Amino acid sequence: MSAAGPSVATIFEAAYERFASRPALIGEARTRTYAELGERAHRFASALRGLGVERGARVVIVAPNSPSYIEVSHGIFVGGFVRVAPSAKLHPEEVGQIVADAGASVLVLSPEWAARLDEIPGAERLRAVVLGAATERAVGYEELLEGGSPAPPAKLPGAADICALLYTSGTTGAPKGATLTHANWVAMMRNSMVEMPTLGTADTILHVAPLSHLSGYFEPTCSARGVAHLVHETFDPVAVLEAIERRRVSLIPLVPTMLNMMLPVVDEDPGRDFSSLRAIVYGGSGIAPDRLARAVKAFGDVFVQFFGLSETPMPLTALSRRDHEYDPAGPQPARLASAGRPNPFVELRLEAEDGGAVGVGEVGEIVVRGDNVMAGYWGKPEQTAETIRADGWALTGDLGRFDADGYLYIVDRKRDMIVSGGYNVYPAEVESALFGHPSVADVAVIGVPDERWGEAVKAVVVVRPGQVLSEDEVVAACAGRLAAYKKPRSVDFVAELPKTGSGKIMRRRVRDRYWDGRERSVGG
Repeated sequence: MSAAGPSVATIFEAAYERFASRPALIGEARTRTYAELGERAHRFASALRGLGVERGARVVIVAPNSPSYIEVSHGIFVGGFVRVAPSAKLHPEEVGQIVADAGASVLVLSPEWAARLDEIPGAERLRAVVLGAATERAVGYEELLEGGSPAPPAKLPGAADICALLYTSGTTGAPKGATLTHANWVAMMRNSMVEMPTLGTADTILHVAPLSHLSGYFEPTCSARGVAHLVHETFDPVAVLEAIERRRVSLIPLVPTMLNMMLPVVDEDPGRDFSSLRAIVYGGSGIAPDRLARAVKAFGDVFVQFFGLSETPMPLTALSRRDHEYDPAGPQPARLASAGRPNPFVELRLEAEDGGAVGVGEVGEIVVRGDNVMAGYWGKPEQTAETIRADGWALTGDLGRFDADGYLYIVDRKRDMIVSGGYNVYPAEVESALFGHPSVADVAVIGVPDERWGEAVKAVVVVRPGQVLSEDEVVAACAGRLAAYKKPRSVDFVAELPKTGSGKIMRRRVRDRYWDGRERSVGG
């Protein structure tokens, strides 16, 4: 395989030199410049090579957000290793599955995870580094760096080299590693820059979304432009709002759940100064238009939505800042419920079940082609062939429809479609209606066994603290917005819903308990 063009490594090396004296990592105790970031990335890569870790080796990072996380990521990219970054919220058994599938050589762990090292299956075969003081099983991070050289590697990875494995959520079985080359990742960076305001050395990005997922995709893009990185280990809405004001934050990547948690805090103190914000980029899922309207009122016209998958990294489509603008005195535009328009560097179309084209307003599977499409699933050629056709078109498994203005509406994941009485029901459509109810904090809509209908629509609802909600009120929230057959026939109330590390509801896990011991006969 060959590919021309820059790699993430060559872009980083240019940034270390070009923005050498500019702040890269902002902390309470100290701030590191881009030159220092480069030196520490080089030391990490050099130290691993000194331990016998070869180029192309998979390095797994399991840790919450920290400045060191960014340094390690840079070291992996410039050193020619492969970044594997599962969520720090996974169970050790799940981490072990990823370690085994990736054939990893190195584990980089937070102190909390280092204490659980023996719980990770297969970890005894790997070299371990702890982002803190050394332990009996893991070398300390600073100690490791002392043994490395601050000089850049003699040979940087090229565009065709593999740089990362993005593991899918595993909601349908064993996790799969979407294999991205440096060219794939550079394409993601380029496509992101097209959809965001131009950023530079005067800007600061706040990382509160996980660096293992959403924030980690924006970090290289911002590093390429000399943006300063402010890192929060955990998400706290009060701390985020204070940081925006005190640090004059320009950009924040968020998942919608985080934004929902921030809005009540803003309502308590509407006098806060958010004038430094240039973009709040949200991904993972859309935001209910009613809540988005509240967010625009609180933060201004700074919102951008990205849509993408691990296999076809974002942004495949984007809902721009301009798209979010509207007159709050008038009706909300329909486009606020969309994922925006396709990125100019991505080919995107909708296909019917038979592979044919679908018309405006009709639902079809989203298929894409471009230089951001993964090289394949790590070690799984058959599953790769099922996802990427010989002509380069990748099947996303997502269902969508276009409106007359070219906005794409994500209807749902194809596998989650409910077939009730011969009618197709898409959970995301019902969930969007229910999110409009002020007492609904979270909801998952699923199909459950029904003797008459084959499957019946059920809503599993989390009620906002201090609120009271009845089953009839939940069903009534759909009236006037959805066809009668789409309304829930039953409602269950729960304290919380299971989610992936990237914040997506694991609808399959919610549904599994209702189908336990049964064989699906409709809508399977």
